[in-house]
Amino acid sequence: MIHATHLMAASVLADPRSAKAAKAMKTLVVSERIVQLCNIEAMEQIHAWKPTLKPDFLVAYAMAETRQAGNRVEADGAAFRSKQHWYNVSFTCEARQDLAGVAQFAFQVGDEIPKDAWRDHNLAADDGEAD
Repeated sequence: MIHATHLMAASVLADPRSAKAAKAMKTLVVSERIVQLCNIEAMEQIHAWKPTLKPDFLVAYAMAETRQAGNRVEADGAAFRSKQHWYNVSFTCEARQDLAGVAQFAFQVGDEIPKDAWRDHNLAADDGEAD
């Protein structure tokens, strides 16, 4: 696992370009807000780790259910989309107590998910209809 030393979700949400997302986050129930914070952190960490990957969507439960306890999420079967390709990723994440960002994060990127497996896991090449 790669352990993040610079956490990014709070700064992403503080950016004026994310005002709509930050406002929407505040309307979510706590458990979903924590998952979404962790999803944002995951996409930012993946791109920082390997700039050629440009995650634009992440599903924490794509390949396996997440486990959540308090402010901690474990996603062993997550998937992220980059340039219309899907990749496996696993992460552990702990949200800050104020839910304004992430306190701890570690991740491991896996293999690309074959296109013939996308439909079974509700993964789409873009934001339109599933292929």
